[in-house]
Amino acid sequence: MAQSFSLAPHRCAVLSDPTLRAEIHAHTENADDTSRILRSLSRFGTDPSILFFEMTPQTHHRGFRAISGIAWQVRAVRPQREIPAPELT
Repeated sequence: MAQSFSLAPHRCAVLSDPTLRAEIHAHTENADDTSRILRSLSRFGTDPSILFFEMTPQTHHRGFRAISGIAWQVRAVRPQREIPAPELT
């Protein structure tokens, strides 16, 4: 069963790095999924506010059968902004 994993932004600085590809492939066990994750990471660019990237497997269901197995959600985790509490009167 596929499990979530995360990567630090500095690990994703050079997306053509073969060790990065191998690390992602070790989690996905699928070359196409690895390529999709790398494309998603490239869309985030080099935003300095990103703390880490989180990859989460998502199983798609249609009716009673799973379709196309696992898809990977790629999320950039940023620090939470503090929202000031409203003033009470």
